[in-house]
Amino acid sequence: LASGRIIGAEALLRWRTEQGEFIPPDRFIPLAEQSGLMVPIGDWVARSAFQFLKRLVDLGYDGFRMAINVSHVQFREPDFVDKLVTAISDHGVKPANIEIELTESVAIDNIEMIEQKLAAVRAVGVVIAIDDFGTGYSSLNILRQLNVDRLKIDRSFISGEDSQRDDFSIAGLVLQLASQLGLETIAEGIETEAQRDKLLSMGCRDGQGHLFSQPLPAEQFEIFLRHAAQTER
Repeated sequence: LASGRIIGAEALLRWRTEQGEFIPPDRFIPLAEQSGLMVPIGDWVARSAFQFLKRLVDLGYDGFRMAINVSHVQFREPDFVDKLVTAISDHGVKPANIEIELTESVAIDNIEMIEQKLAAVRAVGVVIAIDDFGTGYSSLNILRQLNVDRLKIDRSFISGEDSQRDDFSIAGLVLQLASQLGLETIAEGIETEAQRDKLLSMGCRDGQGHLFSQPLPAEQFEIFLRHAAQTER
């Protein structure tokens, strides 16, 4: 947030219909989970994202971080970690440049099993973030047990109705909690310079949102990266 440097991106999935309409994931992901298609879709997303990450690294963006969302259905598959490691190896990318995002709903499952799986992912070197933090069900005790790396402050606390007209009181609480637990943070949904400056003053280092860019196809994102390198603060 301070320099304006682009340090990473989140891979977003959209369903384009024959008419060119884009259907958002909150409409088709539940259907995919119910139909048993979520796991193969998730595998395809990961491999597509890693392939693009490798291209960016080859273009000179060596420290670039790629974040992918992982469904709790996909995460609890017995071979999830094995397939993740294989996909990383197949595409020749560094685990440290990959971040998987899980929602708090992952804690609904057997917490001991989740702990073990998270530990296995972190042992590989992949970063783990809790997405949309503050909107789910996990208690502070469970959050401590999960042993993750980063909390993503939900957009509703930054630019949505719960932001209390830029008061950011809930976002501030999340930042304090993260500091106490030794976790990094990233704020979602930043739309204005005022929001960016407020978050910076509260100690938030990283952010994402339409202030920086609308979601872009891969080819346009490469152009965006080149231009962004010339306009850092």
